Amino acid sequence: MRINLNQLRSFFLAAREKSITKAAEALYVTQPAVTMQVKSLEQDLDLKLFRKYGKGLELTDAGEVLFGYSERVFEIVEEMEYVLKGHADLSQGSLTIGTTRSFASHLMPGFLSLFQKRYPKVKVYLNVGSSQKIADGVMDFKYNLGIIGRLPYQSKLKVVPYKKEEFCLIVSPQHKFAKRKKVSLQELKNEPIIIREAGSGLRYAILSLLSSHDVKPSVLIEAESVEFIKEYVIKGQGISFLYKPEIQLQARMGLLKSLDIEEGPILVQTDIIFPRGVDLSPPAQAFLRLIETET
Repeated sequence: MRINLNQLRSFFLAAREKSITKAAEALYVTQPAVTMQVKSLEQDLDLKLFRKYGKGLELTDAGEVLFGYSERVFEIVEEMEYVLKGHADLSQGSLTIGTTRSFASHLMPGFLSLFQKRYPKVKVYLNVGSSQKIADGVMDFKYNLGIIGRLPYQSKLKVVPYKKEEFCLIVSPQHKFAKRKKVSLQELKNEPIIIREAGSGLRYAILSLLSSHDVKPSVLIEAESVEFIKEYVIKGQGISFLYKPEIQLQARMGLLKSLDIEEGPILVQTDIIFPRGVDLSPPAQAFLRLIETET
């Protein structure tokens, strides 16, 4: 047995108002239309739902039972419409973003602060991981959006180029390069390099850059932790490449020296990614619009 929602609504309003006429007015239809819907429902259920009581309507025992259930059904429908309207007009809802640790610390705070000022009722969840882990998470629908360093992407992802972020070569103040302003990539061939972990967008960008200049790096350590990399470089154990905002404090304190590359600045393309062929939620669409207007 399947109950038609339109029939149930006609029955519910007629029972609540105790009048076919008032039910028709509430539905903006004719009285015969309401009567037909109620009779169709009675036929489908094989039950009488109303009996005449003077000029009004009175529910049968079966009608009383159905009215109780229909009251709950339309309370849920009303609640559903309210919640969905809130999602559409951004008076409620949520947004889950995946990004890298570096971008979470230095790129995202400004955007998220502005987004929450505009849409204070939308809850934002920020998750961090390597660029590859975030890309995988977006494909698995764990995140509405990902903001990461560029990788070789799978076709399942829609990619919106965002902007290029500058990274730099860092050495300790005691390193032989420390007194220079620039070094060439060729000079790095025999230098022990501390590099980010597999799946990192920075790692992919740096290894691609070195390979394009026929430089095979001497990788000393692979590490996820930026703080570990900085401490290791400070101790003179190797050199590395990091996001410029991440080393500003140590550079001001004289603990690290950033160097330019003769071949040009190290620019890593950042992208906004989301599943291809999927309609973005209203909060995700609003976040994309915000980024477009602020860049």
